[in-house]
Amino acid sequence: MAQAVEAPASTTAEGPTSHTQNQLDALAKLREPFLPAQISKLPKIWCGKCNKAPYKVCDEHTRKRCSECDSTMTSGHLHLDYVGHAELTGRLLEADALWTWEPLAFDADGLPKFDPNGGLWIRLTVAGHTRLGYGDSQGKTGPNAVKEAIGDALRNAGMRFGAALNLWSKTDMVEADAQKQKMSAEPSREDRLDDLHALMRKRWGNVEGLRTVKVMVGEENFHESQVADAAGQIRLFGEILDDRIRELLATQKTSAFLQKVRNGWEHVAAMEQNLAEARHKGLLDEVVPFGSPKVPTRIEDLLNARITELKAAQGGDTGRSAA
Repeated sequence: MAQAVEAPASTTAEGPTSHTQNQLDALAKLREPFLPAQISKLPKIWCGKCNKAPYKVCDEHTRKRCSECDSTMTSGHLHLDYVGHAELTGRLLEADALWTWEPLAFDADGLPKFDPNGGLWIRLTVAGHTRLGYGDSQGKTGPNAVKEAIGDALRNAGMRFGAALNLWSKTDMVEADAQKQKMSAEPSREDRLDDLHALMRKRWGNVEGLRTVKVMVGEENFHESQVADAAGQIRLFGEILDDRIRELLATQKTSAFLQKVRNGWEHVAAMEQNLAEARHKGLLDEVVPFGSPKVPTRIEDLLNARITELKAAQGGDTGRSAA
């Protein structure tokens, strides 16, 4: 009877189907806890207002040197435990002196290819076993950013082998607690002002939308607060809203009137009636584009010119178009 031939062990990212004792020892070495001296502290700001502040510190926190991470920064930060590139490299060498990594893809120059997000996918091989990893430098650029992305990818891939896995779990919990603390915090007055200012910009061309914003600004007593207008000038919030609402209403009124002018463009009586209405509504000095080519023209001048034109032509086709 023919004997069955055992399939060779797989070395894909899913891992081999069987292991030698040396491989088991190497993988176990990777999972050993790191010594406290090998663990660093990464400071991370949890305060949203500090993140927005020019010098990364808000009025509710102070800037000082932290005794735990030795950084000078806002007191509104927490610490994430992590293992540095050198410590991880040392652990990889202890597990397998021939460990290696390679990028998942290369660019046209033969260099590691980064994805559109600035991240790098790699293959990390230890003791004949391969795992994928991903790292980035959080938007940084330059040579140091490349090295940071590689180190981050190695830590990520190493975690797939169990390296510093307990630190990753702890980091996830710390970040979750920080996010919960941030979300449960009452929005500051500064945050509410920023939100209303952003809402005003979003509704800049909508009269009813701006009226709603005006009510909200009044409820928060922000009328006297100074914010930037559409031109970047710092003015009172309430004043900006009032001026813009008046501007939009005037534009609406002028647009409606010009439609009436177009409708009566061929009739002297209609033009004379429009002239009287413009005088009554204070629109005579409003400027609109008129003629071919279009030039800024006062409504009073436009109407008088058209009335004169119609009377001279005795109702004939003048060849000119309405504003």
